[in-house]
Amino acid sequence: MQSRLNADRTRRSGASLPWRGSLFGKVTAFLLAAVALAYVSGAATGWLMMERSQREEWRRQAEMNAQVASSALRSIYTFVTVDLAGSGQIMRIISDRMIGDDQSVLDTGFIPADVLALASIQTKNDVWLFRYEATDQTFYSIAESSGAEQDLPLLDPGAVRSNSLGRIFTGFATIGDEESFIAFLPIETTDGKLLGAVAASIGTADQLLATRSAFYRNSLMLLAIIMLATGATIVLVMRHIFRPVPALIDALKRIARDDTGTVTPFRRRKDEIGQLASAIETLREAVVEREHLRKVRETAAQMEHLAHHDPLTGLPNRSYLQKALLSALAEIAADGTALNVILFDLDRFKPVNDTYGHAVGDEVLIMTSERVRSLIGDDDVLARLGGDEFALIQRLPANTRAGQRLARRILEAVSQPYRIGDLTLEIGTSIGIASAPVHGNNPAILFNNADLALYASKAAGRGTYNVFQKGMTMPSSARATLEAELVQALAQEQFEIHYQPIMDLRSGATSGYEALVRWRHPEKGLVPPGLFISVAEECGLIAELDRWVMKRACMTAASWDNGQTVAVNVSAMEMRQEDLPQRIRAALEASGLSAHRLEIELTESLLLDHAQALPTMNAIRAMGVGIAVDDFGTGYATLAYLADLPFTRIKLDRRFVSAIETSSDCRSIVTSTISLAHQLGMKTTAEGVETRGQVELLKVFGCHSAQGYYFGRPEIMPISTTPVLPQAAAAAIR
Repeated sequence: MQSRLNADRTRRSGASLPWRGSLFGKVTAFLLAAVALAYVSGAATGWLMMERSQREEWRRQAEMNAQVASSALRSIYTFVTVDLAGSGQIMRIISDRMIGDDQSVLDTGFIPADVLALASIQTKNDVWLFRYEATDQTFYSIAESSGAEQDLPLLDPGAVRSNSLGRIFTGFATIGDEESFIAFLPIETTDGKLLGAVAASIGTADQLLATRSAFYRNSLMLLAIIMLATGATIVLVMRHIFRPVPALIDALKRIARDDTGTVTPFRRRKDEIGQLASAIETLREAVVEREHLRKVRETAAQMEHLAHHDPLTGLPNRSYLQKALLSALAEIAADGTALNVILFDLDRFKPVNDTYGHAVGDEVLIMTSERVRSLIGDDDVLARLGGDEFALIQRLPANTRAGQRLARRILEAVSQPYRIGDLTLEIGTSIGIASAPVHGNNPAILFNNADLALYASKAAGRGTYNVFQKGMTMPSSARATLEAELVQALAQEQFEIHYQPIMDLRSGATSGYEALVRWRHPEKGLVPPGLFISVAEECGLIAELDRWVMKRACMTAASWDNGQTVAVNVSAMEMRQEDLPQRIRAALEASGLSAHRLEIELTESLLLDHAQALPTMNAIRAMGVGIAVDDFGTGYATLAYLADLPFTRIKLDRRFVSAIETSSDCRSIVTSTISLAHQLGMKTTAEGVETRGQVELLKVFGCHSAQGYYFGRPEIMPISTTPVLPQAAAAAIR
């Protein structure tokens, strides 16, 4: 819809075409000039032809009037003859004496004026009879059809005299003080002596020229109207033809600015404009695709960075440290140098975190990382392993004393007061050091030995450092006791499932719950999963625990009356079991829960062996059970895995969600992941939502659902299928 609105605005803006300097203006001006020239040329030619035709018409009419006048004279004066041309046109009147003299009046009984009046009645114009005075070579009127005064001279610049000898003449001549268009018939004797002439008029010059002027004036007005109409038509046609040009230019400019959100208009036209618009749209789509690929690559790079770095401190994480240590061990084996693995954690950090909150605790961790980072060399690697645990790879020539000197400097730096707002905090640290190749030549041995040295520092009262020595051990009775208690807990069903609500960010309703296993220890109380899940995996109890959780969660979800879903975590060990789809089907059938209401959650670590997991996942999806990738972005998943594996949901890791209000990198990761999920037809759920601001941003980003303490903590059993949310949480969703 927005694209269509933008296209409409583009069309409207494109209707305002510029004139000066534009192709539209130049072509329109050229066409207008060409049309004007054609019309003016045509009009001029027409006027010339009209002038010639009119002159010819006047000539014929004058000659006709001369014929009529000659006929009238011959009907009265019988002694008069005429000289005819081959076409029958009278060329001159032949008479041995002057017509209209006294003898003619006596012979005929008519005065000349009466004879001329008879001719004038037929021609409806004046007729004159002239005598010729050879002395001054001038013609003077003897009589006129209207009876006007006589002896009016025929004033002519010489055309009459030069053209009257022996033949008729037509043209303008001045008789007295009035100019008329006449036909002039000379009267000559048989031997060619000029006696006089008869002149027949077709009208005065004023009459004739007034008619012609009116014709020219009307012609000019009609020409102006036609030219205006033609010009307006040309402008309108050119505007229609060129109207898309500014819009298409704007489209290209937008593409050049990487503004590719507006669809190119005019693509449906069937002319070259339509072809050009289609080409621009193809370019826009290519730029969009390129931009999408760039964003995907950037997202992958950011995810790769965040997968190997701690989002809070910006330090490398455990995964990065492992790779760096492997690379460093290979280098020291080749060049004979050495390195130290230094582990340290913060003393008295938990009371600070519990007393002043996570914000203060996070600031302590950031300040600690900055203090230690300022102490190490360019080739050293400082990493945060998690919580308040840090690790350091120190490159050195071949002795352990460099590590001890660095450890003393770290102790001194961390022991300095932490001033955070109005608080002044005292934090210490304990350090353990293991050297390669002296204390081991592989990461597992070095970390274990550094951990033993760290434990020795803590056992010595904290605030000190120890270098690993042979014989250092860590008591294992606690681990053995925990394994035994886990076996007993499974047998006595000391585990319970807590359900955390998953909220639909669009409707504000509870769309489902995530089933989270908890251990209700008879003496220690509620044991968090972080303390026993890893032990259960290592001692092989996790598969049995997963089966118990699956059955119990399906039974509980089947009792809900509003059709909410339940999400159950499945361990990597369970995914390797070929009978997992059958056991899921059995749990669904035993509980009566519909398959579409169950969703299993897989951690990204399973994707390392995705080829083995793919058949199992396909079988689970074939039943209608949803599959979510949990903690997405923590280090293993790639875009290729998302395309290859049948996931239905991506769960955004809490590390990214918790920082979307403050970190542009995390916002970019979240928005890109949501966009990618939409394109792949997957839904998204944000984990660890704790503030209203996070909810508002997730809604804007298009995230489908969310879970976290903001909506509710995990409970043993949901009170109802539509639990009452905290007031702020409910308001945020609405």
